[in-house]
Amino acid sequence: MIRFLLAPLLLVSIATTAAHADQADAEAAYEQGAWELAAYEAQQLETADGYAFAAGALVARLMVEDVGAGREALAERAIDLAEYALHLDEDHLEARLRLASALGFRGRYMSGWRAYLTRLPQRGRDLLEEVVSSQPDNAWALGMLGAWHLEVARRGGTRGLRALDASVEAGMGLYSQAIALDPDSPAPRYFLALGLAALDEPAYAGRIRELVDSARQLPARDAFDAAILGELEEFAPRLDDRRGAAAWADARLER
Repeated sequence: MIRFLLAPLLLVSIATTAAHADQADAEAAYEQGAWELAAYEAQQLETADGYAFAAGALVARLMVEDVGAGREALAERAIDLAEYALHLDEDHLEARLRLASALGFRGRYMSGWRAYLTRLPQRGRDLLEEVVSSQPDNAWALGMLGAWHLEVARRGGTRGLRALDASVEAGMGLYSQAIALDPDSPAPRYFLALGLAALDEPAYAGRIRELVDSARQLPARDAFDAAILGELEEFAPRLDDRRGAAAWADARLER
């Protein structure tokens, strides 16, 4: 009798151990930069946390790898994973954040006008603001919202800023908050520098160099940081030529 009573408990214990193993494997793969493996392992959890993590791994790949012709399909996969996480838990903040990131990439791969008409930037901003409202100390969300403002400026110019109620100043302020909250990450410094450089405004030259120089001093904590630092080494020598740096940054943000 005791044996039969213990059997369900044993099955629960095995399932829990397997879930922890999948999560640990996903996190290890992410730290090593094996983004597809990280997404696969996280999906095995079959939980909102797992699907959100998987979406985040694919977004990380989009951020630091030149995926080429497969980038649209990769963005769509990240969107599907994040949306499924929200299907399981509609209040899941991490899923909202990853969905906003994936939508941002999807919008990048279509014309600005088409993205506007399909409300991709509007939806992305709403998701990010929801996360920031609930977690005002979420450095990633603040950085992504800052990126949203600068991307509107880069792609839409004055007209886009006005249509979407965005501003370069808001983007810089949000990024500055992200940097203050996560000072050991090179990512917000790098992407703020890229966003400003792409605008090709002489007034931002000093700030761009300051961001790049300070980011390059940070040690890599994982493969994502290492990839960012590698790009910084490519970007830094171009800063003496503002137009060249602007062209490089613009091409990088179109990737």
